Amino acid sequence: METVSTADHKKIEDTPFRPRRLGHANIFVSNYEKAFEFYNAVAGFEEVYRQPDNKASFVSNGNTYHDYGLTDIHSRYAKPGQKPGLFHFAFELKNEADLVDGYRQAVKTGVEIQSTEDHDVAHSLYKFDPDGNAVEYYADVVPDWRSARRGIIIKSKPKYVPGETSQPLSDEFYPKDPEIRVVKNALFHSKKVAHVALMTKDYEGMHDYYTGFAGLVPFIGGRNSDFVVLRGTHASQDLTLYRNLEGTEPGLHHIGMEVWDESNLNEAVHQLQERKIALVADVNHSARHAVTILDPDNIRLQFFVNRKWEPTELEGLDFSTALKLL
Repeated sequence: METVSTADHKKIEDTPFRPRRLGHANIFVSNYEKAFEFYNAVAGFEEVYRQPDNKASFVSNGNTYHDYGLTDIHSRYAKPGQKPGLFHFAFELKNEADLVDGYRQAVKTGVEIQSTEDHDVAHSLYKFDPDGNAVEYYADVVPDWRSARRGIIIKSKPKYVPGETSQPLSDEFYPKDPEIRVVKNALFHSKKVAHVALMTKDYEGMHDYYTGFAGLVPFIGGRNSDFVVLRGTHASQDLTLYRNLEGTEPGLHHIGMEVWDESNLNEAVHQLQERKIALVADVNHSARHAVTILDPDNIRLQFFVNRKWEPTELEGLDFSTALKLL
């Protein structure tokens, strides 16, 4: 996996957070049980635990304690009139000590943190970005999440105040050599949720927030371009921001999932019609082969295989293609 350069590290030294990668994407769905069936049979993720009291299913292939949180629009976390779409997305930090340091730096400079949470296997804080999207920053706090998060989970969460509730852990418990499972008969064999792509209300403000506060660095594009791909220290892509040029509603544009190999991607495309799933886009590019479909709630899902994923291969990319590729 690609990592950022020494020069890139210097750019993010003074930011509150320095994420390793995107950890998960949580979305609101119209029916969490049916959503699980789709994300299992089509996207290729197992259900690792379920919260019936929260009306939510959490799915993963093992690379983290959940790649997706599928939360029902009738969940206690949903607002009145909630529609399917983005709930929040999360960045994985190296350890809890970094989480606490970032929290303290943010509070010291007057930044409002919306909430902090103890999730048993991870400790988290939540902050809205300039467009109003909820963003989670978290650190794993147990070495084996599977032993703590499995089956049916119904229990209250203890109060968590970073640096006060308990001594911050410096241990690095993020998954290092996880057991990766493949849903054999799934349409796509996903490695992981790789990136979230957002159509912005305030492109410059969002760029500045994610590079200045969140600690991501540009892979391609920048503040003066029409799109930018941002990444953490141990990822090739975590977040894509689009300038709102096409009149598309601001908010979630798509969620990207890397699949294991191109043969699976090609075979999946051939089976879409048989499974009555519409093909939204199929882009063959020297940098990436990307296929986009819709989930049952019309959320765009991109499945891709990187080819020559380098900035030079993406130079001159037009906005319309970028929407389908990045």
